[in-house]
Amino acid sequence: MQLSDNFSLSEFTVSQTALRRGIDNTPTPIALYNLRRLCKTVLEPVRTLLAAPLHVDSGFRSLILNNHVGGSATSAHMEGRAADIKPIGFDLTHAFALIRASDIQFDQIILECNAWIHISIADENHPNRRMAMMASGDPGHWVYNYV
Repeated sequence: MQLSDNFSLSEFTVSQTALRRGIDNTPTPIALYNLRRLCKTVLEPVRTLLAAPLHVDSGFRSLILNNHVGGSATSAHMEGRAADIKPIGFDLTHAFALIRASDIQFDQIILECNAWIHISIADENHPNRRMAMMASGDPGHWVYNYV
């Protein structure tokens, strides 16, 4: 199933942890709706801005999967409102700076450990905050700094 021109549902639901542990990672109808919003309002514009395809490292996470990977109890991934991405053939720090400086309406953008970019949208009833952070540390012990 296509979520937008360049993103498919399978990119957002595949998980090695879910496969190994037999975890159902099927999004709810609300999460599916949010994934479409995320793709159309943020990820497609990011792809255009960078002129580069985006690899989705982590998209939707069911509650059980989120617990197994050590995600936040309030993670936007569980509602289909976040993705961890890597622009293919693009420096992460530079991509982060370009996205931050753009007019793309994200809620949060986090450069996590110089390994991926977390980007999210707000719940539909709230405005996007355009909050930018850098994270370092280890799973369960992340340190976030606003930039």
